Amino acid sequence: MAVNGAALAKLIQLAHGSSDAVDIGRMPPAGKVGTRRTLTVGMATYDDFDGTYFTIMGLRLYHPEVAERVSILIVDNDPSGKASWALKNLEETIPGVRYVPVFDIQSTSVKTRVFEEANSDWVVCVDSHVQLVPGALAKLLEFIDTHPHCMDLLQGPLLDDNLQDVSTHWEPRWQDGMPGVWATDPRGMNPAAPPFDIPMQGMGLFGCRKDAWLGLNHRFRGHGGEEGYVHEKFRAAGRRTLCLPFLRWTHRFARPGGVPYRPTFDDRLRNYLIGWDELGLAIEPVLDHFRQFCGPELVEQVLTRWRAEQANPFNAFGAIVCLNSERQRTRWVAMAARFEQLGIGGCIRRIPVLDTPDNPEIGRALSHRQTVEWAQQHNLDSVLVIEDDMVFLQGATWVLRAGVRELQCRTWDLFCLGVGSPAGHRPPVDGCAYLASGEVTADAMAYHRRVYPRLLAELPDDPAAMRAWITDHQSITSYLAASSNATWCITPPVSVPRSQLPWVHADLRDQFVIDPAGHCAAASPRTAAWPPASPLASDFLDARPVSADGVQASRQRGRPERPLSKT
Repeated sequence: MAVNGAALAKLIQLAHGSSDAVDIGRMPPAGKVGTRRTLTVGMATYDDFDGTYFTIMGLRLYHPEVAERVSILIVDNDPSGKASWALKNLEETIPGVRYVPVFDIQSTSVKTRVFEEANSDWVVCVDSHVQLVPGALAKLLEFIDTHPHCMDLLQGPLLDDNLQDVSTHWEPRWQDGMPGVWATDPRGMNPAAPPFDIPMQGMGLFGCRKDAWLGLNHRFRGHGGEEGYVHEKFRAAGRRTLCLPFLRWTHRFARPGGVPYRPTFDDRLRNYLIGWDELGLAIEPVLDHFRQFCGPELVEQVLTRWRAEQANPFNAFGAIVCLNSERQRTRWVAMAARFEQLGIGGCIRRIPVLDTPDNPEIGRALSHRQTVEWAQQHNLDSVLVIEDDMVFLQGATWVLRAGVRELQCRTWDLFCLGVGSPAGHRPPVDGCAYLASGEVTADAMAYHRRVYPRLLAELPDDPAAMRAWITDHQSITSYLAASSNATWCITPPVSVPRSQLPWVHADLRDQFVIDPAGHCAAASPRTAAWPPASPLASDFLDARPVSADGVQASRQRGRPERPLSKT
């Protein structure tokens, strides 16, 4: 399995403290949730302090009449960048502002975090360099008060820099790597005109009820892919995509200093393939356009990688989550490298573990509950939870592919990637070669949607109540072991906690990879020091390991061909 050199170079910088590395220990913390308001205006930003500052000041200067009903949210997608602490300090200087760092993904899909973090019934998401015309928010609140149960997607006309011309929507037509072109409907020329349906619109400003938001595919990576996709998703759910003529906005397009991130057409094409496939739309028009626009060579490369992503057995699960403590952020760096080697580096969502140092099992159980709740909210058939000290078997994808194939024929509630037995290997059940009856190991385990309601009903959702619950149940692992019936595990195990490697059966111990870029398997304590010393960066970048299944790694992974939805 080939390693993505550019991605690993970044990880090496992180691990070895390069001056260009992300200083994850100094990332600003998230602000406290403020008073609940009617509407949150939120923005996802990447190293754009000036744009964010003036967007927020525009809200305060030009919309003072709604200040008591509106909160402001900053979602910082470059929380280790030079703008991060200046953005964080806006909490201290501007009333009603909250700052949230997001460092586990850098993607268009980070806009979903605006909805997830908002403390209001309604949310408007704007780019971090957008201004709204005076009175627009007041009229939007009037619309909200009049239509409190509206579940539609709301947008408004883009106002040109001359403050005269408007673009009310995008006309569906592929051009320049986008599924639409700016257009004007005469019905949107008058700000007092009633709302009307539109096919799609640029996503510099959009909003809806928080509980109406349908989300962006969590496997999107990089820039682009949301235009058209979000609109089709709302229509597929039986809702409308509306233009509110009064909701006018301007957008700073020029970036004379350059864009601080690297938007690429391969990321954009990959996102459209994932989105169109999710919605059951034909991908041939997408491919035809990009072949003409970017050339057939790039398209074939992206298409080949995307098909490999679909075939990766880890993507048989609806989502993959890594639980990582805020006190152990460097573990996330190590896990990111391991995920990259498995070919799922672009598919992982990091969920912070609540810090409960006196009893880590409290925070651990709360994080498992949070993950299950997130999976239920996103209507996922299953979710794979991996904690932040796991190492993986060489050839893990080969073994997991065979195990998943056998699992699809069975009813299951929990599926464990490891085993709790010190022997490290359980005999397969009759008729199977890779599937064993399970002993719960919650450090790398998938939940089926069948267990979501019970877990959410029985696990407390606040630290105080969870502390009492842990007193009765000891740990999430003990609780699941005592309360779950249809539990299966993969054999041999494909993942174990690094701290438990010395107790893994000797026949398996040296087959688990600690440093995937250098392909350093775990050494036996009898023959070598454990853990091994970190290799040099050059060793990481020169290595080209191949997995047992021969599937090449890439940064992004897509939806599986056959999800695990067996009931």
